[in-house]
Amino acid sequence: MKIAAVWALFKREMMDILRDKKTVAMMILLPIVLYPLLIVAMVFLMNAITTSQEEKVYKVCLDTEPEISRELLTIINEDEEEIGYKLKVLTSHEVEMKLADVKKEESAKEKKQDTEAEEEKDLLTRGLDAKVLNGFIRQKEDGSFDVCYLSAQTDSNIAKNALNDVLGLYREKVRRETLDEEGLDADAFLDAVTFQGHDLSSTEESVGNQIGSLLPFFIITSVLLGAMYPAIDVTAGEKERGTLETLLTLPVTNLEMIMSKFLAVSLIACISAFLNVVSMGGAMMFLVSGAMSGNSEMGISLNYSVFLPGIGFTLLVMVFFAMLVTAICMCTCIFAGSFKEANNYITPVMLVVMFSSYAAMVPNVELTQKTSVIPVVNVALMIKSLFGFTNDYGLYGIVLFTNIAYSLLAVLVLSRLYNSEAVLFSEGFASVHLFSKRSDMKKGQMPGGGDVVLVMSLTLLLMLYIGTFAVAKLGFYGVAVQQGIILLIPLLYAWYIRTDIKKLFSFNMPHPAAFAGGFLMFVGAFILALFVGALLAGVFKESADNLVELNDFLSTQSKPLTVIFIALMPAMGEELLFRGFFMGTIKEKYKPALVIAATAIIFAAYHMSILRFFTVGIIGLSFTMAAYRSRSIFVSMMMHFCNNLAACLVEWYPGRLQKLMELDPAALSSPLAVFGLFGGAAAAVLLGYYLVGFRGKRAAEGGLS
Repeated sequence: MKIAAVWALFKREMMDILRDKKTVAMMILLPIVLYPLLIVAMVFLMNAITTSQEEKVYKVCLDTEPEISRELLTIINEDEEEIGYKLKVLTSHEVEMKLADVKKEESAKEKKQDTEAEEEKDLLTRGLDAKVLNGFIRQKEDGSFDVCYLSAQTDSNIAKNALNDVLGLYREKVRRETLDEEGLDADAFLDAVTFQGHDLSSTEESVGNQIGSLLPFFIITSVLLGAMYPAIDVTAGEKERGTLETLLTLPVTNLEMIMSKFLAVSLIACISAFLNVVSMGGAMMFLVSGAMSGNSEMGISLNYSVFLPGIGFTLLVMVFFAMLVTAICMCTCIFAGSFKEANNYITPVMLVVMFSSYAAMVPNVELTQKTSVIPVVNVALMIKSLFGFTNDYGLYGIVLFTNIAYSLLAVLVLSRLYNSEAVLFSEGFASVHLFSKRSDMKKGQMPGGGDVVLVMSLTLLLMLYIGTFAVAKLGFYGVAVQQGIILLIPLLYAWYIRTDIKKLFSFNMPHPAAFAGGFLMFVGAFILALFVGALLAGVFKESADNLVELNDFLSTQSKPLTVIFIALMPAMGEELLFRGFFMGTIKEKYKPALVIAATAIIFAAYHMSILRFFTVGIIGLSFTMAAYRSRSIFVSMMMHFCNNLAACLVEWYPGRLQKLMELDPAALSSPLAVFGLFGGAAAAVLLGYYLVGFRGKRAAEGGLS
């Protein structure tokens, strides 16, 4: 890679980005002007709303005994500051007069309210000035009180709170009078134990805790917004303008072109985030300073210099995080064919990143060795930890290292995508055949990348909504509904777009030796998965506990139905979806290694468990390799069925099979035992891999050599 070529292309990309007024506005005008105005305006608006609520007069009524009404009225008139709101008490006669006036003005078609509850609601909803009352106190026969209000109305909620305070003050007064009548010291009796809070945190720590909860969201969102539009412009924008082909003809390598775009977008993202941090920081300091000056008589002050290390580390991690976000945005947008389409693609990425940034707002979620390796979450928790003055530099180093590693990995993926003409010149949403009339579809056509995204997304959504609802309502039988969704959607979609179903799903009957080879591959992968699962069970304890609960649930069901619902249907449905529709669509566009790796990773991620991601990933990799090499989905279906059946057998016969299938890491402490385990498992996989392609070149065509 030539630095001079990258620098020349970098300057060209920067000029193109800065020529776009929308990008400049998003990068400079929004953070400098709009965000501070929004923050300050929001604070002043909340203060104005609070003041307005305190100044407003709320109409209430006292439906109590005359003596109690006088007591409550005295409290309302004399303790307005303690109550916090202004109350106007209407007598029962005044309420009846106003209600009568309102009823005269109403339409004759309105039905008369008969029940007592409806009459009481009537008092709160009819009105002179919108309502007759905001709330009222009603005395019950047993001497207790009801505070009647409407939770759907803000003024009525406020009146309820005020009336609760009134009754609380009345209760306190009654208690003291009762104690005085008994000759007891009310203060000594009611306040026998006095206490008050004593905050041991410094002002800086308290302010830092609040900043650390909010700042990560703003920084992560700022970096994302700063990278999003330039990333769209240098990828989908280049396609839409037709300048990408010109760039590819230049005497530079794809890596040099990618690095120039990557560095340009990363720089824009960093500048945007820096301006956002400075702008929002200035606005927050203005508000904090105002609050501190208001408490100057109490001697409260703030030492701003203690936040400098946190600000420095935040800026440092922001640079590496900007590189990661840039690479992710570019990897996503490269699949789009236009600026508008890229916005649709980037929206899910934006939602995931913003949702992950909420980690800093969740109580008791701290930066640990586990959370320090989770993308986005680790950045949010690191910033929270910095402003909380935890200063665990070892964990900070892990966060920086993982962000660098993830960025390099994303850049590597990006370079692979730029080397693929199928990606660079893809049709984007035009590859979704569902948007065309079925009569216009070509018989035997293969699905496109858009079809894969649509089918996978639709299956997942239906699983989450219909499948989860079915399990909740039907219990074990709802599992059949879930598996039916996975089984039918890819088949129905392939039929609708008139694809070659046999070719797409690899409905080819292999040689019997392929089934024997597939079984050997499964056994070897299964042993490796057991070993990895035993090692990781202590790390991901919650995932392991969830698996135990699931297995306990299945162990109580009918064995024949369990085989059908848990072993057979998933083996058919998941294979049709992953090794069929997904792999069948992409295997002719990408290299075999990429196809197999992508299919195995997507299959593992689908199970939505951190522990199972690794174990299922190993087993799923063997399924994918067998299906790819044999060119038959029936081999992977058989392997999948054996895996699911093994899990059922362990639950049915724990005494006989549990010890056989549990691997204790302590028992494998010797190198010889580990070598024997992995050696045997690897030998089974290799032998099985050979047998899967037993029928020579014709059966193994397109597979791995």
